[in-house]
Amino acid sequence: MTIEKRHRGLAVTVRWLALGVALALPGLPLAARADDDEVSQKVDPVEQAERWDLVRSAVFDNRPVQDAGDTVRIEAPDFWRESAMVPITIRLDPSKHIVSLSLFVDNNPAPQVGVFHFGPAMSVGEIKLFVRVNTLSLVHAVVETADGSLLSTARYVKAQGGCATPSTGQLKEIIARLGQIQLRRERPDDGSNVVSRLTINHPNYNGMQMSGGSTTLIPPRYLEKISVRSGGVTVFDLDSSISLSEDPSISFTYTPAGNGAMEIVATDSIGTVFTRRFAALAQ
Repeated sequence: MTIEKRHRGLAVTVRWLALGVALALPGLPLAARADDDEVSQKVDPVEQAERWDLVRSAVFDNRPVQDAGDTVRIEAPDFWRESAMVPITIRLDPSKHIVSLSLFVDNNPAPQVGVFHFGPAMSVGEIKLFVRVNTLSLVHAVVETADGSLLSTARYVKAQGGCATPSTGQLKEIIARLGQIQLRRERPDDGSNVVSRLTINHPNYNGMQMSGGSTTLIPPRYLEKISVRSGGVTVFDLDSSISLSEDPSISFTYTPAGNGAMEIVATDSIGTVFTRRFAALAQ
């Protein structure tokens, strides 16, 4: 199985999305039973280590990946019923000159959720987003620092079936709001960095969901790239995959640059481009 490397290292191909890296490791726990209280799943540490080695080597080649220590922390629920929208918070040490963040749900058919490339207007400290989790899995966060070092941390998240969960809306509703972009911003009293939440309406179809109760699979259509600029200065570029949730919502903090206006550009996997410009916040 070949893995095309595109968007500065995001390892995604349609074939991989459809078949899943898991086919290379048939013993991995990609199926589980559910009862009224929790998803009942077991983990083989050896298989999980093999899984991560496969994913890591596909994305980072033979580059060494070190333990992040306190530089990176992942906050996530131990168990989450809404497996198609699992909240993940990544806390970063801003003193470490972090230039990118890659997020993985190891046991997903497409393990790499996405990679954030931080620009000069990004206030590195905390990223919040929602992901799909197909089964009990390690979630890995890998950051790259300005000197080229790769630092990683991980934690387990328990969920069930997030990749095949159908969209929450009806088709007409989904089409009507497709590509709508919202940006909520709040400037602290000291007038410095702006706390923001970006939401883009998009079903992020992954090719594994059924259409309207039938046995017909909905073709993949998902956001591939999201770019955020402040006054023409990059806040971040996100190269994303099918493991990002429906209607992606990303919380971040930025430092206003240039004229302070915000421009959001998102492109999905069939080439549709969605844009919106937001005026600068009043002082």
